[in-house]
Amino acid sequence: MFISYTRLDRAWVDRLQRMMAPLLRAGGQQVRLWDDSQIEAGAKWRPAIETALAEAKVALLLVSDAFLASEFVINEEVPKLLAAAEAEGVRVLWVSLSPCLVEHTPIHAYQAVLPIDHYLEELSVPQQQRALKTIAETIRDAMAADLPKATPAPAMPGDPAPQPGAPAVPVTPPPVPAAAAPATAPPEPAGQALGARTPLAPRRVESALVRRSGGGWQVERREVELRGWRVELGDGVDLPLIELPAGELGMGSPADEAERASDEGPLHRVRLERFLLGQTPITQAQWRAVARQVPPLGQSWQRELALNPSRFSDQPDSAQRPVEQVSWHDASEFCCRLSALSGDLYTLPSEAQWEYACRAGTTTPFAFGEMITPELANYNGTFRYANGPEGLNRGQTTPVGMFPANAWGLQDMHGNVWEWCLDHWHGGYTGAPFDGSAWVSGGDQDRRLLRGGSWLDLPWDCRSAVRNNPRPGFRGFNLGFRVCCLPQGRFLNA
Repeated sequence: MFISYTRLDRAWVDRLQRMMAPLLRAGGQQVRLWDDSQIEAGAKWRPAIETALAEAKVALLLVSDAFLASEFVINEEVPKLLAAAEAEGVRVLWVSLSPCLVEHTPIHAYQAVLPIDHYLEELSVPQQQRALKTIAETIRDAMAADLPKATPAPAMPGDPAPQPGAPAVPVTPPPVPAAAAPATAPPEPAGQALGARTPLAPRRVESALVRRSGGGWQVERREVELRGWRVELGDGVDLPLIELPAGELGMGSPADEAERASDEGPLHRVRLERFLLGQTPITQAQWRAVARQVPPLGQSWQRELALNPSRFSDQPDSAQRPVEQVSWHDASEFCCRLSALSGDLYTLPSEAQWEYACRAGTTTPFAFGEMITPELANYNGTFRYANGPEGLNRGQTTPVGMFPANAWGLQDMHGNVWEWCLDHWHGGYTGAPFDGSAWVSGGDQDRRLLRGGSWLDLPWDCRSAVRNNPRPGFRGFNLGFRVCCLPQGRFLNA
C-alpha cells in the first residue's frame, strides 16, 4: 500500500503504522506499507517513489491543504495513482486531515474512508484513535481482495490489542485451522417442527450489579427469572428468546460520560413496543442448524452461507461460542431463512431495540453499573474504565452465557462479539426515529451499525452507548449478531 502525504502531515503516517502493526505482522511479506521515509539516504527519491507507485495495489491519500498545495503530489503522484485506479484496479482511499478544497479535485470522485467533514485534526484524541481504526479496517478490506490465499502465522494471544478506535473496528486475524465441515449437509428429517416456539421452562440466571464500596468497587450477585420462548432449530439445538416489555429509552450517552464520542448524542427519548431478542449472540451450533436447511418448497435462498465461517471453530466448546466472521449480509440472510422456516418474522434488531435491551432500564455506562470488570464480560481486561480493576485479556471468544446476565436476563451484551444492527449509519441522532424502528433512510447507505464491543476491545468500547460503523460486507473475527422477533404483528423492522 502506497501512502501519499506531505511532510507536514508525517505524524499521521506514524500513527497509522502503529495502528496497523497487528495487520502487518499477520500479513508477513504479503502486506507492506510504503512511504517515502523508506528511501535510503543517498538514494534517488524520484525513481524509488515511481517504483513504489507501480507496485501499489492500494493507495491512501492523506488530504490536507498542504497536500493539495504540493506540486509534486498533485501533478505527479495523484495523477499516476488515479490512472492506475482506472486502468489496473488500484484501490484509491482518502481521508481529510483538515478543512480544504478537495471537492475541487479529481480525488473527490472517489469514496472517502470517513465522512468528508470528519477532519482528523479537529477530532478529540479518542475519536482520532477510533477513526484510525476505521481507516485500518478499510485498508485491510481493500488489500484482502488482492492477497493470494495463504496461511499466515497464527496470532499470538499475548499480542496487544490496538488502541481504541472507531470504536475498535475489528481486524480480521490470521486464520486458525478450523474443524473440517462438509461443504453441504443434509436437511433436517421431515416431521420436526423447525422454528416452532414454545415457552421457556422456568429458569433463573445470575445477574450482577457493581456498586462503589469505600475507595473501590463491589460486585453484587443476584438472580433474575427468564421470561420468553424457546425456538426449535432441530438436531438438539434451540434458540432462547427473551421477551422484553414495552417501554421508553433515553438513547445515547450524557455529555459527561467518560470516553463518550460525539456520535452517541444527542440524548433522545424513544418509545418501544414489546419484542423478543436472542438471550445470547447466535452460536456456531445455531448458525449451522439454520445454514444447513434447504428452503421450503417453491422458495430459494438469496445468499449462500458457509456452514463453518468462524475463526474460533476448533475448540472443544466451539459449538457454544458465538458465530463470527459473518457480514451484515450473512446475518440478514440467517434471519430471512429463520423467518421462512418458522413463519415468524426475524430480523436484526434496530439500534434502538439493541440499546434498550442492553441497558435493561439502566442509565449507567454499562448494564452492570458505572464500570465493568473481566469477571462480568469478555474484553481486553488489561485496560481499566472508571478506576475499575485490571484483569484478564482472554484473547478470543468465550462460550455464550458464561458471564452474568443483565436485569432482563440477556447475556453477552457487553463484549465477546460486536453485534450487527439493522440500521444504516448516521453520525448522530438528530432526526432519529422515536418509535424504536430501524433508521434506514438517509445517512451513509454504505455503512451499518455494530454494538456492544468484543473480546478484542477496550472496556470503554463495550459501553451501552458505543456505536461502530463498518461496511456491511465486512467479516471480522469479533463480529457476530443476535436475532430479534416481533410477535405483536406490527413489523417495525420489516
